[in-house]
Amino acid sequence: MVWHTAGPGVPSEVQYRPAGSKKWLDAKGGPRNSGTTGQLHEATLRGLTPATKYEYRVSGPKGAWSDGYATRTAPRRGPAAYGFVFVADTGLVGREDGLTSGTRQVIEEIAKLEPLFVLLGDDYAYYDTDKRYGTLEDTIDAWFNQMTPLAVKAPMMPTYGNHEMLLGEGYEPWAARFPTPEGHDRRQNYSFDVGNVHFISIMAAQSSRRSRSLEGETPKATRDWIEQDAAAARRAGMTWILPFLHVAPFSDGSNHPSNVTLRAHLGPVIERIGAKIVLTCHDQSYERTFPLTGAPDNIRATSASKTCYTMRDGVSRVKVSPGGKMSNINRKFAQWLTNPAPAWTAFRDNTMHHFARLRVSPEAIRVEIFGVPGDGTPPLVQDTFQVRSSGCE
Repeated sequence: MVWHTAGPGVPSEVQYRPAGSKKWLDAKGGPRNSGTTGQLHEATLRGLTPATKYEYRVSGPKGAWSDGYATRTAPRRGPAAYGFVFVADTGLVGREDGLTSGTRQVIEEIAKLEPLFVLLGDDYAYYDTDKRYGTLEDTIDAWFNQMTPLAVKAPMMPTYGNHEMLLGEGYEPWAARFPTPEGHDRRQNYSFDVGNVHFISIMAAQSSRRSRSLEGETPKATRDWIEQDAAAARRAGMTWILPFLHVAPFSDGSNHPSNVTLRAHLGPVIERIGAKIVLTCHDQSYERTFPLTGAPDNIRATSASKTCYTMRDGVSRVKVSPGGKMSNINRKFAQWLTNPAPAWTAFRDNTMHHFARLRVSPEAIRVEIFGVPGDGTPPLVQDTFQVRSSGCE
C-alpha cells in the first residue's frame, strides 16, 4: 500500500488487523520515490486472509496514528462473487470554469456502493486547464485527496492516456503513486487477477500531434505482450479476460470520435484473446456496442439482444464517460456525430455523468451503468447487460 504524509521524517509503518480483532499487526516499509511535497510511503502486508475485512491505520508524525479505515481483501483465485467500479474523466472538484459539475457526487455515489476495487480510466486532474494548485505534483496530490472517500477502502488500479502521458503532465509522477504490477514497458501496461477474472490495463493515448503510439497506435511489442499475458492467464484457469483503456476504438461522440487506428491495431488482438467486455472512456458520453467481431474491416454484431450475451458472442465495447468533468472542447457533454445511432450501438446517453459497476459471479459478469445528474439527485441505472459463461435465459 502507498500513502502520503505532509512532512518528511515520518516512519513508514502500518498497523492492521482483521475486523473485530483487538490485536494490531505491524508492517514496516519505506519511502517511495516521487516529487511530491512531503513524503510518499509504501509497505507490503503479507499473509492476509482472502475475502476478509481488515482495519488499518498508518503512522504519522511524533508517534501519532491516522484515523482507522477498513478494506476487504480479494477472494481466492477461482469462481467468486464481488463487485468493482470503472470510472474516468473526473477532473478536480471546484474548477473555476464550472466543468466538474458531477465530480463530487460521482465520488460519493461510488463510495456508497463499497466496491472491492476501482478501475480508473485516465484523465484525472486535467492539469493543462486547471492550475489552481500550482505545480503538477501538488495538483496530483489534490486529486488523490479528493479521491480519499474511495481510496481508503478500495484499491484504485489505473490506466494511462493523453492527460497522463501528454498535455504538460507526465507518466512518472502518476506512476510513482500507483504501486501496480510490473507488466510491460515500465508498468504502462500491466495485468492482475481477482477471482476468475484477468484484468489488463492497456495504455492508449491520443494527441492532435502525429506521434508513435499517441494516435492510438499500439506498438507490436505491446500487442505481443497482451496476447502472451492473456494466454498465460488462460493457462492459469482464468474464465474472463477484461481489458480497460482510455481512448475508445468505437465512439460516435463529437469531442473524441472513434479512434480507427486503435481499432485496427487492438481490435484483432482483443478478439483473439477472447475478451467479451472492454472498458474505455475519453469522450464525454456513454456508449455501448452490441457484441462485435471482425474488427477492423468486417465488423458485424453476433447478437441483437440488448441484455444478455454468451461466450460465443463477440466483444462489447463500453465507453463510460465522463466521471464528473464535462469537455473543454464544447464545455458540455459530447454531441453525437450520427443520428440515428450507428448500427453497432446498443445504448447511448450524453445527458449525464457516468460510472460503471460490474458484478462478478461464478457464471456471469453483469454491467450496470449509473447516470449521475451532479445536482444531488439520486443516480439512475441507465443501462444494464450481462455476459454469461453458460446460455442466456
